[in-house]
Amino acid sequence: MKFDKEKSFFLKSDEPQRKLLFANGSSQPYYGLLRTLKVIAFASYLLMLFMQMRNVILFDGQPTSDAARYVGDAMENVVAGTWYPVESDFWGQGTAGTGYVNFLIFLFRLTDNVRIAYFANILLVQLMLFSVVNIAKKITLSDTAGYVAAIFFCLFGTFWSEVCFARTEIFFTSLAVFALALAVRNGKFGVIASGAILAYANWARPLAVAFIVAIVWFFLCNGVKIRQYVKFFSGFFAVVLLLMTFTYFNSGEFIYQPTIASGNFLMGANEDADGSYDDTVFAEGKAGYIPDEVKKEMHYSEINAVYKEAGDEWIRRNPVRYLSLMPKKLFYFIATETYSFDSYFDNEKVTSGASYLKEVISVVTGKADRGIMLGDVMAIYTQIFYMLMFALFIVGVVFSLVKGYWRSMSFIYGIYLIGVAASLYTVGGARYHFPYLFVVLITAAVFVDATVIRKFKKFAFRY
Repeated sequence: MKFDKEKSFFLKSDEPQRKLLFANGSSQPYYGLLRTLKVIAFASYLLMLFMQMRNVILFDGQPTSDAARYVGDAMENVVAGTWYPVESDFWGQGTAGTGYVNFLIFLFRLTDNVRIAYFANILLVQLMLFSVVNIAKKITLSDTAGYVAAIFFCLFGTFWSEVCFARTEIFFTSLAVFALALAVRNGKFGVIASGAILAYANWARPLAVAFIVAIVWFFLCNGVKIRQYVKFFSGFFAVVLLLMTFTYFNSGEFIYQPTIASGNFLMGANEDADGSYDDTVFAEGKAGYIPDEVKKEMHYSEINAVYKEAGDEWIRRNPVRYLSLMPKKLFYFIATETYSFDSYFDNEKVTSGASYLKEVISVVTGKADRGIMLGDVMAIYTQIFYMLMFALFIVGVVFSLVKGYWRSMSFIYGIYLIGVAASLYTVGGARYHFPYLFVVLITAAVFVDATVIRKFKKFAFRY
């Protein structure tokens, strides 16, 4: 029996709805509107590029937290003339950001100036922007939606300041979204490249499962031939095998993604857990405490097992408490957008969390012992802009359900939902939503294109 996709509730095409809803910038009477949006998008792009360059050139801080570890690991390997990881990296603290650390090693062999990583971030953000615009156009069959997405992306202050951090956020997200854009284009060789790039992205941060599910769902919804699935997974697993072989010859372990991931799980499942990124569970006397002299003799898999067992045991004894933490984790995951503004203070001030928000309120109301600074202004601006984008995202999701074009959006919705699920399972933190910001921005842009842009086309500038 032949499957009729048009009778399927989930898989039938919503192209008629999209053609009616979205402004078609490539045909009359939208030429003037399209040119206007191009001008605004280009101006927004120049602003983003200026702020990125300004921040990287003027930044005078040292890497902290995760970034300090990545840079430290990379520099050690540069000095030793090796790649990451070596055998000793599997003991004690384990490995982290493997693919990104090797990227840093490559950069630091060109120059030992850490700033090269920040300039690389600028280039990676351009790649992310290019990918976001192409995905928005593909979803809507509309040129104008792509330019609206570009405007939202370029005006998002996080992309101006995050470039000053040597951490996995930009690196992973740029590669993963680029891989998604290649899969959406469904080109002859692009699908193979999509799988290969996503495999390397996952080597830096193990979040690729969300994008794999999205790509497979996109293929399914669009009736892609089976050979495209084969190409995608061939590219993915070929690179996975290559990286495992590389790790084996470099360290003696035939493994793809070694990491102590259970640490995040335990932080969200212990007696002191509050839903946020609180690491007190690893303090002496707590469930995750392992003395340093003991830990350095433990294989990463043994440490993982200790953390996993401690978290599982706590959940077995406190299932209701564990479930009650999930709304808090969701709140921490989505609520704020100030985590990347340490760079405006040369990393001497932590701008994430409630304490900084309270400080900013005191500064604005004149109750603080210091005046308002550029970093404060940028944090306030970006927080407000993020809240606007998130509101448009929520409204856009509902609008897509009402107007019937949600099937075309469902593959990126799935990415966001899997990201939320991962946070609910482990811990909540605003930085964790960075890889999914593009979903928020595309959904907001698509909604604006389907409502505001096409409603006000008669006001477009004529050239």
